[in-house]
Amino acid sequence: MRFALLLAVLAGCYTQSRAARDLNPHWRGHSAGILHARLGAPRATIARPDGTTVLRWTHRGQNIVALPSGSFDLKVTPTSFDVRAEARPGVVENVEYEIATAVVDPGGTVLAFDSAWLVAGIPPGHDTRTGVIFGLHGGMGRTGEASQPLPSLGTYIGGMLSPNLALVGAYAFVNGKDGDAYVQGHSWALAAQYWPTRRLALRAGPAMVLHSDPVELAPGAVGAVSFAVVRSGSFVLDLRFDGTGSTKGAFGMLGVGVNVN
Repeated sequence: MRFALLLAVLAGCYTQSRAARDLNPHWRGHSAGILHARLGAPRATIARPDGTTVLRWTHRGQNIVALPSGSFDLKVTPTSFDVRAEARPGVVENVEYEIATAVVDPGGTVLAFDSAWLVAGIPPGHDTRTGVIFGLHGGMGRTGEASQPLPSLGTYIGGMLSPNLALVGAYAFVNGKDGDAYVQGHSWALAAQYWPTRRLALRAGPAMVLHSDPVELAPGAVGAVSFAVVRSGSFVLDLRFDGTGSTKGAFGMLGVGVNVN
C-alpha cells in the first residue's frame, strides 16, 4: 500500500514539461552564455532584421523501428524434407528534434526562451524545486512518557506538486528515557510540505503512530518546521523541529537535517 502510494506521488511530480512551462519565462534577462554553458553550442543561429538572433538547440539520435528477427521451418516426411529459414535485419532511423529555442538581443541578453523540457535547468537566482525530494534528519527526541531526551531520527521522500508544495511520505523514530526504562515512538505519515519563503518549510499531515509504553497503535498527526541554514543548488542543510501527536500521546525531535529539494 505504501509503495503504491509513493508511486502515485512521484507520478504527479512537478517536473519536466510542467516545470518547464513555468520556468521558461524566468530565463528572460539572463545571459545567453549561461544557456551555451548548459546546452552547448546551438545547432542553428538565425539573425533577424530587427537585430535579434534566434538560437536553436536540437538533439540528434537514432530510433529503433524494428529489432532484428527471423524464422525457421523444418518439414520432414518419409521421402523428403523441407527447410525454410529467413533472417530480417532490424530497422534504425536517424532522428533530429528541437529541444530549445531562444531569442537574444545584440548584447547577448535572453529576450525569450522556450523548451518543452527542463534541458537548461532552473535559471540562476530563481528559487523553485522540481521532481523528487528526500531527506534525513537526526537530533534529540523526547516522548511524553519520558523525562530524559535521547538521540532520534527521521526521514522522508516525496515529490513536488507545484513550485512550493510537495507531498511526502515521512517516518520518525523518537527515543526517550524515564528512569531505567526506555520509551520509543514511531510514526508513518503522509504530509504536505510547503515553503512560504526561500528558507522556511512547514509540514503537516495525518499519521499512524506506535507507542512503546504500553505498545499501542493509534491515529495521529505530524507537524514540522525547518529553516535552511545552507542552501546550495538542490542541497539543503536545515535546523528543524518535528512533532507527532496521537490519541495515546505525543513526542518530538529537535535536530539537523540534510535534504535534496
